[in-house]
Amino acid sequence: MLVARGERHEAVVALETALDALSVSAPGAMETAHAHLDLARLRVDDAPAARPANAAAALLRVLGDRSRVGAKGGGVLTGREQEVLRLVTQGLTNAEIGGRLYISTKTAGNHVSNILTKLGVRSRVEATAYAASYPVEK
Repeated sequence: MLVARGERHEAVVALETALDALSVSAPGAMETAHAHLDLARLRVDDAPAARPANAAAALLRVLGDRSRVGAKGGGVLTGREQEVLRLVTQGLTNAEIGGRLYISTKTAGNHVSNILTKLGVRSRVEATAYAASYPVEK
C-alpha cells in the first residue's frame, strides 16, 4: 500500500521493521520469506543502473540461491578455453572434451569452470546460450 502511494522509503522501513520482528518470532515462516522478497524487489527497483548484477544477486540470495557468480566479462577466454567452450556448446562431457583435446577429464573440468567464471554464468546451458549470443573467435 505504501508503494502504491509512492512512499517507497516508508515501505522499506516498514519491511525492515517487520523483518526484525519476524526473524525472531518466525524465521522460517512464509510471511518472513514474503517480506524478504518484497524488500528485495524494492531494493532492486531502486538499484542504480551500474549495479544491476549486484541487485540480481541479492534478490537470488533472498530467494535461497547460495551460488556465487562473478561479474560478467571477468576475463578474456584463452584460445584453449574458446576451444573448450565450442565443445561445451556441442553438449560434450568433460571426459569427451578431454578425449578430443588430449587432456585429462580433470583439466577439461578446470577449463569449463574457468569459462563459467569468466562469462559470469552458472551452468553449461547458460554458457551455451552466452556463446550463441556472443560467438567466440574461431
